[in-house]
Amino acid sequence: MTKYAMLFASALLLPTGLFSLPANAWNFTGHVVIGEIAYQNLTPAARKQVDFLTDTAYIALPSKIQRVMDSNHNVSAFAELSIVPDMIRKDPAQRVWKMMGETIPASLNQWDEKTTGPWHYINYTYPASSDCDFIREPNIEMATAALYESFQTQPQAASLMFLIHLTGDAHQPTHTVAKSVHRLWCSSDYGGNKYTLKVPQENLHHLWDDGLGLLEKKMQADKLAQSLQAKYPRTSLPELKSVPVGDVKQWVAESVALAPLAYSVKKQSTPPSEYYQQGQLAVEKRLVLAGYRLADMLNHRFESASD
Repeated sequence: MTKYAMLFASALLLPTGLFSLPANAWNFTGHVVIGEIAYQNLTPAARKQVDFLTDTAYIALPSKIQRVMDSNHNVSAFAELSIVPDMIRKDPAQRVWKMMGETIPASLNQWDEKTTGPWHYINYTYPASSDCDFIREPNIEMATAALYESFQTQPQAASLMFLIHLTGDAHQPTHTVAKSVHRLWCSSDYGGNKYTLKVPQENLHHLWDDGLGLLEKKMQADKLAQSLQAKYPRTSLPELKSVPVGDVKQWVAESVALAPLAYSVKKQSTPPSEYYQQGQLAVEKRLVLAGYRLADMLNHRFESASD
């Protein structure tokens, strides 16, 4: 069991409704890597603002969540904040904002009494030729767009926390698709959760959560963030220019486009080495794109910030 997993398990002992077992898009390491890449690409003005909001969020969180955040001393508190939404998925949205001493944005009011778990994914049907529709509301496209819109006029600690996390989620392929598994009626594999494989992660969804092993290696999150930026400098990624800042629908579309690769391994089989090689390359690019794009959103918001 990893250090994060052990600390998370201990956090579950807290007798409140704040904790739930995460069905992560990316594991904790993946989210922290994305957050750290973003933090390292913030302008001084943006960093000043997000540091204040991060501190606001941290102080409001229960001590056991704080201890999970504090477990990696080599990354920013901003990056550590990225893991929190997976720990409070079963909490109503309104309760999260209230915990931060904030009022939930009007754009999220329609979901304020619902849990935030559905914000983490969207189920576009794979293959696209299927007549099935697995998309439900709310979903990651709707929630992220609403959060980003409200953040332009009302930067809040809770909104920042979810923006950090959901930006990462939108770049994880198995949090954007669900495979149609029956020819006669509509039934899905729940984003690969029911697509079993002979791997330690047990299914396709969790295999990709772990970055096909990339995020299970004993490399520190800060070092992985640095190495990915060195391997994929901003100038090597045309998507950063061709896709508008904050365009979550396009991020999701890119993730959906990776479904043929993700599902190219047969169910109940052991993936070949070539699958891992191709998958890890895809994961690397998704992680670094998510980090750069998160930084761009925040830099854009605070480019003339004195607020």
